[in-house]
Amino acid sequence: MKIFDRHIKWWVAAGMLALASAGAPAAHAVSNKDMEQAKTTTALWYLRYVNNGSDYLEKLNPEDLASLKKSLKTKEQENIKAFEAVKTPTDYASWDKDKLVEYWSVTFFNSKGLDDKGRAAKTRVRKKLQQMQVSAPSADAPAPEEAAPQLPESAPQAGDTLSQQPALPTGEEVMSDVSALEDSLALAGVPEEEGAKSKKDSGSSATWIYVIALLVLVGVVVWLVIFASKTMQNRPAVEDEDSDQESRRERRSSRKREDEEEVEEIVRVASPGISQESGLREKFARSLAAKEEEIRGLNREIHDLREECLKLGEENGRLSSDLSMTQRELEALRGRLKAASAVTSASSAAGRQAAADAPAAGRQAAAEAAPRQGGSAAESAPREASEIFLGRVNSKGLFVRADRQPVEGKSMYVLITQDGFTGSFRLLQKPYVIETALENPRHYLSGGCVAIDLDDTAGVTAIRTLSAGTAVFEEGCWRVLRKSKIAYE
Repeated sequence: MKIFDRHIKWWVAAGMLALASAGAPAAHAVSNKDMEQAKTTTALWYLRYVNNGSDYLEKLNPEDLASLKKSLKTKEQENIKAFEAVKTPTDYASWDKDKLVEYWSVTFFNSKGLDDKGRAAKTRVRKKLQQMQVSAPSADAPAPEEAAPQLPESAPQAGDTLSQQPALPTGEEVMSDVSALEDSLALAGVPEEEGAKSKKDSGSSATWIYVIALLVLVGVVVWLVIFASKTMQNRPAVEDEDSDQESRRERRSSRKREDEEEVEEIVRVASPGISQESGLREKFARSLAAKEEEIRGLNREIHDLREECLKLGEENGRLSSDLSMTQRELEALRGRLKAASAVTSASSAAGRQAAADAPAAGRQAAAEAAPRQGGSAAESAPREASEIFLGRVNSKGLFVRADRQPVEGKSMYVLITQDGFTGSFRLLQKPYVIETALENPRHYLSGGCVAIDLDDTAGVTAIRTLSAGTAVFEEGCWRVLRKSKIAYE
């Protein structure tokens, strides 16, 4: 009998669990309409992320995929083919909202054949589907309500429990209640020696006792549930802190997801602006490069003009120097002319005076002396021009040597003079002179010659003298007064 009673108690506990399960609210399931709405939402945002220029999709609110396809442009009609190629599951009738959101925001985007740009829409799809309302499942027939068990008067009512907040019974009290229940059940039995009628009556009495015990246990369970709910509301501060920390972590995670979605939205919205800005930058870079090239060209022109000005300045300086030398030469010649004129005048006056004072006999002597005087005048006439072959000009403006005949490897200039004091010189037109001068024009030519670009001897085979230079004989050396002007050919 005790074994049978223990079995009864186990069945009572199972019944209590069944009653608790029956009292739990039914979870919402996914209907065909919900599945179609989730599929349409996923397709819309997939197409939006695949093509940055499809912002018109954000203004659409289609009810199903067919309505969405009617509003698509040519580009999106091509892109949706990859979306439709993914097979939609058929067992969604058993899904809840969480599984629906998980499939369309995660599982679907892991399918093969989808565009990588469209996979970035999973966060937006999750957010949109979480805002969707999933309809309740329609039952074939409403389940009959079970009669609520009548609690005995001794069982505590829910309102009383909430107001009184009874203390949780200790383990000893629970065990004593169970022992008392077993004793009462044992007292309900009869000895085995009684007849069949006694057994039947005792079995009927035991059934009512079991029913009463079941009701008592149900009441105790209800009371324990209410007590547990009140206890959970008054949990220690440590548990509250743990819960708060968990809530904070969830809030941080939620905010992080929202921030990521906002960043994605900003990037998506700013993409056309970024493209436009890139175009403007490229246009500005091209314009800047053109301006820089123009500036470089102007700088080259300025450099060329500056060099031309320098050359003109050098030419002006050379001409000024030549003019000064010419003026000095002219003054020297004028002085010599005056001296020669004075000597000639003195000689003529002396001759006339002697002719006037001499007697007749002396006149003949004077007449005889006349040819000699005429010879002196002939000697004072201009001499024939003579050539002097000069070497290079050193840094002091002096010719390093002078010869009556050209000396190969030494003579560089030929000077023509009539009085032996001044003369004009030119570059000696000899092959060795041209070759030597072109090898080192700065050393052999710069002292006695000027040119537009004296060092530019590339491809030059001859040197032509444009104007002769002037030299004067001083202190036993020929010195340059004015350089000769040459040109390369």
